Amino acid sequence: MSATQNPWRILVVSACYCLLPPGGSTPWADERRVLEHHRDNIYLLDFTADGRLMATASGDNTAAIWDVSSGAVRASLQHEGPVYAAVFAPGGTRLVTGSGDGCVTVWDVDDGRQLQRAREHEDAVYSLAISRDGKRLATAGGNGQGGDTICRLWDAETMRVTGQLAGHTFPVYGVAFAPDGKTLATSSRDRTVRLWRLATGACLVLEGHTSDVHRCVFSPDGNLLATASQDATVRVWDVARGICVRVLQGHKDPLYAAAYSADGKWLASVGDDFRLRVWRTTDFEMVSEQKLADDALYALAFLPDASRVAVAGAETTVQILTFSPRSD
Repeated sequence: MSATQNPWRILVVSACYCLLPPGGSTPWADERRVLEHHRDNIYLLDFTADGRLMATASGDNTAAIWDVSSGAVRASLQHEGPVYAAVFAPGGTRLVTGSGDGCVTVWDVDDGRQLQRAREHEDAVYSLAISRDGKRLATAGGNGQGGDTICRLWDAETMRVTGQLAGHTFPVYGVAFAPDGKTLATSSRDRTVRLWRLATGACLVLEGHTSDVHRCVFSPDGNLLATASQDATVRVWDVARGICVRVLQGHKDPLYAAAYSADGKWLASVGDDFRLRVWRTTDFEMVSEQKLADDALYALAFLPDASRVAVAGAETTVQILTFSPRSD
């Protein structure tokens, strides 16, 4: 194929615009569900390991727990400020939220009761993560000028702070535990990503992004870390060597989130250009580009079966799309 040939064709499905390889079938099935409940931006999505429940964190001062099958909201959890993070603990019986008032709150998933609430942050909690074994919690945030950018480590059972990681100079927007629980990644408005070896406290600073770094996410095997940035790129880092091995381009505007599928075959991103892009991780070839909204997309998550992906953002709805790509 010559350099002047356009390798994509346009297909319109349910008012969504998809860029597809010539001769290829759409990676998206016709099913697209739109779920409504929130009245402000949705900043984060998460699913239980069995895919039955979904959690959303919103600027309307609530987090919601959804039944994925029916699309019904099982519980709306009221906070004293915008909710920026909502993550299920392993087992799916508890939900942990981080909010603009600096609080970290634990909720009972079955009945929506508040179980524990702690305020250790002086500013907003923008991101949180729970280790795969459910024993540790990490939270981080800040404010527009910087503020409290210290990442707190917690005992997830007692909700007591067990350690602090200081180094970022501006708000921390992303936190992620490696699958083995030995390394924590943080990403910040200071344009850096940090890898913290939790046993020793050693820190490796990853530089390369030219603007704010929003979410960070480990690949399922823990070998790679993907970061989504205001500079309109996703960078993929080799965790062991601490180097950038790929710069994924295609978005034209700031990116807010990236996510791996549970099987590790796909990496997706969303941002200010209203589009969802998906890359095949064997060669990091982009396999899909789809316009899903007319305003920013902040949140993104694959369902555990890797056959569906959910996105949300400024339009306050959640879209769940069936994903059936060709792997060749």
